[in-house]
Amino acid sequence: MASTGVRLGHGTVIRIGRGGTPTPIWTTLSGCEDVTFPERARADEDVTSMDSPDETEEFIPALRTAADWTLTKHYVPEDAEDVLLTDLEDSKELVLLEITPPGADDPIIWQGYVKNWLPTLPVKGAMKGALTMKIMAKVAA
Repeated sequence: MASTGVRLGHGTVIRIGRGGTPTPIWTTLSGCEDVTFPERARADEDVTSMDSPDETEEFIPALRTAADWTLTKHYVPEDAEDVLLTDLEDSKELVLLEITPPGADDPIIWQGYVKNWLPTLPVKGAMKGALTMKIMAKVAA
């Protein structure tokens, strides 16, 4: 391990939770490639007025934007994960997205829905799919 404690992202666990609380049914997604946490940036609300000092715009932090989050993973036609993601895309139901990085004691969980599950079938190379979710809120574990 490096002196700073940094690790490789290899071994990150990504799961989809379906069925709500208190005990969702979790499915671990396999064959996941590089992972980025969902974007949680706040929008800026323009509050500029005739009273704004020094002819300068004024802003306040607004609501967090519900961001699109995309994950590339291996695609195996009609396996349990393909069936689940296809079903979630059609059902529009809210699900949980859980990401547990290597070395973390607790996962980070968000709520969202599957916008799209798009497999690709290259002539050369592994079949993969792009999972796109709309992420709305971080959930307290």
